[in-house]
Amino acid sequence: MSKVNIEQYKLLLMEELVIEYKMTELEAQKAIAKSTINKMLKKSPEFIMHYSIEDSTKDVYDEYIGIPLEM
Repeated sequence: MSKVNIEQYKLLLMEELVIEYKMTELEAQKAIAKSTINKMLKKSPEFIMHYSIEDSTKDVYDEYIGIPLEM
C-alpha cells in the first residue's frame, strides 16, 4: 500500500467525519491522528483499508468521544 493511498484514505475519513458527524476539519484531523485506526494504518494498512470508510469513520468517532475501539 502506498503512502498516497493511505493519505487518500485519511482524507476520506476526514471528509466523512465532517459530513456525517459535523466535526470541523481540524477536529477530524486530530481525531484521526490520535486514533487506533491511524496507528494501524502505519502497521497494517491492508487490514484497515479493506473496511469501508463509513465503518472506519464510525470507529474513529466512537474513539474520539470515548468509546473504546473493539476489534
